[in-house]
Amino acid sequence: MTAKTPEPGYGEAMEELEAILAELEGDDLDVDVLAARVQRASELLKTCRARIVRAQQDVDRIVAELEDVELGDAPEPDDA
Repeated sequence: MTAKTPEPGYGEAMEELEAILAELEGDDLDVDVLAARVQRASELLKTCRARIVRAQQDVDRIVAELEDVELGDAPEPDDA
């Protein structure tokens, strides 16, 4: 059983995507490697999109919480 490689951060994924794009645009790309590079690019794009969606959801939640505070509907802090 192989261990799954941890998902890269957004910046790392974008750097790798840029490297793959440069490789694909080059004249010396091995046809045998082409499908694997395109597959990796697809995985990285999915990772980036998922991170963007999560970030947007976090921002929306934070803004909603701020609006609640401004309206006086702030939740009571937990007594820990």
